[in-house]
Amino acid sequence: MPSVRALALAVIRHPETGHLFVDEIVEPGTGRVFHRPAGGGIEFGEPASHTLVRELEEEYGLAIVIGRQIGALENHFTYAGRVGHEIALVFEAALASPADSAETRRPCRDQPHVTGVWRSSTEDAIPLYPDGLRQLLAESPST
Repeated sequence: MPSVRALALAVIRHPETGHLFVDEIVEPGTGRVFHRPAGGGIEFGEPASHTLVRELEEEYGLAIVIGRQIGALENHFTYAGRVGHEIALVFEAALASPADSAETRRPCRDQPHVTGVWRSSTEDAIPLYPDGLRQLLAESPST
């Protein structure tokens, strides 16, 4: 039986443009493209903030500084033919080295269908998930 997956997601803003660093994901089999803040699955017993530090280092070689938790979002979806259900804890974060923001595209080390990119939070051409993220960002301006 499928279960709910717990995620931690990092809202990382570009220091000059304010754009968000997101995973650009190409769905296998369909080619559908969408964006989601970088992060990943929380392991049992692992604080969500540690998940973000671990995932950004593993996937992109990036060191980050975790800020405050800005919310939690529930997401129901279908991906690669499978139904999914996630609870995402969303945190503000920043790159430890602002120089890391210079790259416009950063391949994900362990997922060939994922690339880290900078995007505007108001862009509509490519969907931004999880559902409710735009509203959460609008209600929680960065400090």
